[in-house]
This record gives sequence, structure tokens and C-alpha cells, in this order.
Amino acid sequence: MKKILLLISAITLVVTSLLAQKRQVVYSNDKDSPSGFVGFAKNGDSIIRIVQVEAEFPGGRNGWRKYLELNLNTAVGDKYIKIPKGDTSAKATVTVNFLVDKNGNIQNPVADSLSSVTVHKKIIAEAIRAIKDGPKWIPAWQDGHYVAYRAKQAITFIVFKN
Repeated sequence: MKKILLLISAITLVVTSLLAQKRQVVYSNDKDSPSGFVGFAKNGDSIIRIVQVEAEFPGGRNGWRKYLELNLNTAVGDKYIKIPKGDTSAKATVTVNFLVDKNGNIQNPVADSLSSVTVHKKIIAEAIRAIKDGPKWIPAWQDGHYVAYRAKQAITFIVFKN
């Protein structure tokens, strides 16, 4: 029998403010703009590189970690991570990129390309499911408005031999 441990790395948040799926974007060439402004989306929304207040899970980073620990099905890792002969443990890390829209909803969670090649698809699906099924976030804030925000979360499943 194997024991499983779940590691949830500190959340890494990356901005793609106000950029939603299937919107055509026109970027400005002024990358040194002090406000981080880089252009407009087709609907007229500003696109910026830096937000004043990042999107946040209710309860902050500790609340996010606790949510993932309670809602990820670790048995998936136990079933699909094979411990190599002679080793006492093995791990699989999935990095999920997702958008927190300006209403706080999670949109388009997808695994990065390295995860898709190195990790079993059932483990990837479980990491995506847990993030997708989560509650609303507090959206990012810029210049008096809520904005969309791109986030990235690495989740590591570790199994041990008993």
C-alpha cells in the first residue's frame, strides 16, 4: 500500500488583465508605460500588465491551500503514480493556468504543456477539476475597476511506499 502526500506550492499569479477568451487584442508599443497599459481589447476594455490589487481566493493563500487540500482527490495520485523499483516515493506535478474574470469566476483552467507530457491525464484532470469547481475569488482591482487576472497553480502529488 502507498501513502500519498499532497504539496500545493505557493500560488504564482501572472497578470493578463481584462483579456478574455476569443477577444481580438491590439497592443500598443509603449512597454514602458508607468500604469502598465499595453492596449485595448476589441470591446474597448484596457489591457494592462500590472494590477494594483491581485485576485485573491476568499481566505487568502492559506484559505486557497486549505481548499485544495480538502477538495483534491488524492486517491487519483495513489492510483496513477508508479513508484520506480528500488525507490520509496514518486511524485507528479501539475501546473494549472486559469483566468479569474472580473466577476471572480474561474475560467479556462488548463494544464501547462510540460504537465501534459509528463503526468497521467487522470491526475491532470483531477487538478483542473478541483480548481474549476472552486468558489468565486475576489477579482483583481485596477484604477477603480475589477479586472480579469491570469493565475497559475502548481500541485504536486507525492506517493510513498509503506
